[in-house]
Amino acid sequence: MSAVRLCALVVFITVSFCVKNSFAQEKDKEKWEKEGEGEIKDVEIEIVKDRKIVLPRASRNFQKVPPRPYEPIKPAITYDSRNFKFATPDYKPTIRPLKLKGEELPKIYGNYVSGGLGNYASFFAEASVTTKRNKDRFMGAHFYNRTFGNGPVDENNSGAATTQIQVFGKSMGKDITVSGDANYDNRGTYFYGYYPVPGIEVDRDKLRQTYTQVSLNVGIENTKVGDFNYSLKGGYSNLQDHYNASEGEVSVRFNSSYSIDESSKILLSSDYFLINRKDSQTEGTRHLFKIKPAYQFTPFENLVLTTGANIAFTNDQYIESKEVHIYPHVKAQYLLGPSWEVYGLVTGDMDKVNLHTLSSENLWIDSNIPITHTNRSLEFQGGLTGKVGRKISVGAGLSVAAMKNYYYYVNVRNALSPDGNVNAYNFDKFNVAYDGNTRRFNPFAEVSFAHSEAISLSLRADYFSYGAAGPLEILHRPTYRINANSRFNIYEKIVLEAGFIAQGGMKSLDPATATVIDLDGAFDLNLKTRYFFSKQFSAFIQLNNMLSNKYPIYQSYPARGFQALAGVSWSF
Repeated sequence: MSAVRLCALVVFITVSFCVKNSFAQEKDKEKWEKEGEGEIKDVEIEIVKDRKIVLPRASRNFQKVPPRPYEPIKPAITYDSRNFKFATPDYKPTIRPLKLKGEELPKIYGNYVSGGLGNYASFFAEASVTTKRNKDRFMGAHFYNRTFGNGPVDENNSGAATTQIQVFGKSMGKDITVSGDANYDNRGTYFYGYYPVPGIEVDRDKLRQTYTQVSLNVGIENTKVGDFNYSLKGGYSNLQDHYNASEGEVSVRFNSSYSIDESSKILLSSDYFLINRKDSQTEGTRHLFKIKPAYQFTPFENLVLTTGANIAFTNDQYIESKEVHIYPHVKAQYLLGPSWEVYGLVTGDMDKVNLHTLSSENLWIDSNIPITHTNRSLEFQGGLTGKVGRKISVGAGLSVAAMKNYYYYVNVRNALSPDGNVNAYNFDKFNVAYDGNTRRFNPFAEVSFAHSEAISLSLRADYFSYGAAGPLEILHRPTYRINANSRFNIYEKIVLEAGFIAQGGMKSLDPATATVIDLDGAFDLNLKTRYFFSKQFSAFIQLNNMLSNKYPIYQSYPARGFQALAGVSWSF
């Protein structure tokens, strides 16, 4: 208990002392406040620095350390030097620069052969041979044959065959490039638009028709593009049919351009054709010379103008014919943007028409037909072309033309063969008629899509309207045509190609009733697929006219129905 009391006493004394000090501080504070003590009064303090610190000059006289005494070495050290000869053999290193292995060029399979068989007793063969990787020259040859033993009418009475052979070459010199080619083309068919008499057998040999064309062409042009560029080409072609018709054609074509500066150039082109035709009742020589001077310039940014004239000289004889024809030629091209262009053209020309032209369109034309050139007296063209993104190209336009001597085909039905012999039955051939003043109206639109080599699509639609001055309408000419094509390359192993053609609105003069009739429209769907077993070997299947629509090519001449062809190809 005494310890507890002692602790309590110590605590009491400590607290009493603290309280006393607190009261003492309060009294001092009151006293300072009364007397005004404890405040800092306003005073000025001036600090004056007038003392200079002066240090005595230091003495730099140092006493040198004396050298240490030494004793001479005994005995004295002597030195002896000797000359050493050191010879090394010459070092001749063998430097072998690092040779980088050149990148091997991919092998080119420029040569190939292909063949196949199909229905309608058809046969297909194609071959091509060309030289490889020569920057100075190349040569080659091409062969093609497509034969149909049967056709849409009475099997082999409507067979057909096409054979083409071409040899070509080109040599590129420092300044001049020379090229040339020789061609053989044979197209065979039958006049299968006949109307047989019961009990009388049709002699197919009397209905045979073939056109054989042999041609040779040569040309020269400047190798490098410069301020003056030119091209001169000449050729001769001879055409003969199965009977008495023949035609020889000499052609010379010249094209040139001279750049005055970056925004203007002079253009000059000309064509000359000498045509010599013979038939059982017709013989004559025709001339056609055309010259087209023009001046192209840029009056202001994004606009390109071409102004000139087309002049034609011809000796064709027809109603109101003349030897000299002059046409305007004005073309404007304006860039709306980097990939959009609007264009307009006012022009005219003399369009060449000869037996070569007509037989390539219609194999069943009659003998001794009248032939004259088409005078396209005035034509207006306008349109818009451009690209949507990088893969889609579009275009739309309009063509309006006024033409004289525009030709069309009229059925002739009789028993006369083209050689003048009389058959026991009638069959259709085609004469050529001309309209004195035809107005043609042709709006069109097209679109295409391409994605590298994997996908390509194209579509074009045309509408044709003809206004004839004669009593007949323009016959055997379609009023609409739609053409669509596509190609798909799947992993470089399978290639799919599809095409669709639709055209219609053709009319014909029926010889039996002497009235104008409407011909059925043509709808032709085609498909081709090719599978590559390797880069060199592939197999294909081709299907034509999959809708089996035996539409009329011309009146009395239907097309073949569904056609299938299978074959293989080898490249080397």
